[in-house]
Amino acid sequence: MSSIRRVLVVLCALAGLGPALPAQEELAAPPKGKDLEGLVRRYLEADESERVRIREDCDRLYAPLPRDARLARLRKELLEIASEVGPEISWKGRNYLLDEKTARGKYLARGGGKSLWIGLHGGGHGVGSAESAAGAMGGLGARWLFPEVLEKTSRGWTDADTDKFVIELIRAAKRSGKVDPDRIYVTGHSMGGYGAWTLGAHHADVFAGAAAYAGAPSPMFGNSAREIRDIEPGVLPSYFRLPLFFYQSLDDRNVPPEPNVFANKALLALKEQYGEGFEFRYQEVDGRGHAAPAEGYQPSQKWIGGFRREARPKRFLWQPAVDWKKHMYWLHWQKPERGTLVDAQVTGPNEILVTLDSGEFPRGMSVLLGAPLVDPEREVKIRVNGFDAYRGVAEARLSTLLMTLPRHDDALLFDTRVDLKAPRR
Repeated sequence: MSSIRRVLVVLCALAGLGPALPAQEELAAPPKGKDLEGLVRRYLEADESERVRIREDCDRLYAPLPRDARLARLRKELLEIASEVGPEISWKGRNYLLDEKTARGKYLARGGGKSLWIGLHGGGHGVGSAESAAGAMGGLGARWLFPEVLEKTSRGWTDADTDKFVIELIRAAKRSGKVDPDRIYVTGHSMGGYGAWTLGAHHADVFAGAAAYAGAPSPMFGNSAREIRDIEPGVLPSYFRLPLFFYQSLDDRNVPPEPNVFANKALLALKEQYGEGFEFRYQEVDGRGHAAPAEGYQPSQKWIGGFRREARPKRFLWQPAVDWKKHMYWLHWQKPERGTLVDAQVTGPNEILVTLDSGEFPRGMSVLLGAPLVDPEREVKIRVNGFDAYRGVAEARLSTLLMTLPRHDDALLFDTRVDLKAPRR
């Protein structure tokens, strides 16, 4: 097939107009220049179902990527293109990320530096503003972004749209090139403390630490309003790789102490079970009511700010809690099963073990491969729930780069993956 005809086949197929796809030996090289830019923009602006289709087309149309200097250049080019797609961040004053005309997606920007803190305000039904958090927190030689919840409810920070807004705000900050992706932190007081607890856990691969004051993880009650039997799924296990500080005054009438007392004991039990991956401090006082610590926020925030994110840890825990969160570190799960606890770990040279507490095979899950986890140029062995799920040398592909590109994060950009398939028994 001539080079011109091959390009036409590729472009038509990606547009959904194509004739029969080329044979394996005739697969094209990835697009370049304007064609690559157009593909990346279309992918980033597409909804999830369209993204899946684009990745599938890329796998059928484009040859595997050579592992040489061209791959490094392609990664850099993709990130540069992606940095121009999406809303821009402003580092001064009051701004609106989502829609300035309707004042949707409000945030305040303060400070400067390479580290970034997300400060979440308190409030409830009809109450709360970014200004309240900005007036109480800041400094540390860092940049601060103070978002405001989209809907002022008692669960404002964990409503799905606000959750997405905060993450899009962080991605916009990353695209600016002005922050270190390994030094992004989340903190908040009262309702903002609830938000810091939950957003930190749901997006543990994004943050380097979380600090929550006079807020708590959402409890699950037993036979009475004060009998806590557990914390909502998706929170505690995910702190295995995310340093945490949380604060509670025993006489707080707005946020009773039981959830944080329970969470502290539960985290200690998890640390005993899984080891030193849990790094947390719990400060319990009395006589402060719903106020901040007597020493203020900065001492504990400085402790959290001393940690850097480990973007590719050898082991992590993930308990999915939101359907649209499909990545965690080096796993991609197209349809994550809420509440299922996933234990992913590198167990030896080029050996990976993925275990689910449900005992079920994780359909639609992909393992993302790269240094320092494994050497993707050598054979990799992957076991799932004790069964051999993969053994071979995986290929670098454009589709994998696209799959991980929306995170706008070089450390979380992978070019190689293994799509897990249930073993025959």
